[in-house]
Amino acid sequence: MTKRSVPTRTLSDRPNLDQLKRQAKELLEAFRNGNAAAVKEVHAHYWGASLSSFELHDAQLVHARAYGFDSWPKLKAFVDGANVARLVDAVKAGDLESARSLLKVRPELAGMSQSNFGILHFAVLQNAAEMVRLLMRHGANARDGVYPHRDATTAHEIAAHRGYTEIVRIIEEEEQK
Repeated sequence: MTKRSVPTRTLSDRPNLDQLKRQAKELLEAFRNGNAAAVKEVHAHYWGASLSSFELHDAQLVHARAYGFDSWPKLKAFVDGANVARLVDAVKAGDLESARSLLKVRPELAGMSQSNFGILHFAVLQNAAEMVRLLMRHGANARDGVYPHRDATTAHEIAAHRGYTEIVRIIEEEEQK
């Protein structure tokens, strides 16, 4: 089991990667100077941090975790546009290449939702078989429904109800893997 830290910072509506890099450098300097707030933040997100070996990449990791990301590359990918909204746009447009690119850097997006709909729901509603396959291979859950009628609104149930037999087959095959 991996120990996860609780996010302690909130990204602005329009995060800026250069600003985040500066903040990580400032955190590194403050930690090295023994600033109490910096030391507390580092120890909250980086277990076993040592003053003698703490480097910029460590400060970036602390920063990413403080914003709720597992790593600096995932925070960077989010800021660069690898986010739920972009994936939903790609799914709705049937843009497999863009969806693949987004999922390559942030595979966890496949299991997320927007407006109470799982990403997979958007692919099923588009009757987009290959998009469904792609999302399922990246961890989408076809058995998560929409509140308040969870069982009746799973992606699998919607596909079955609409007669999308190929999508039902894909979902069931991918669930077996």
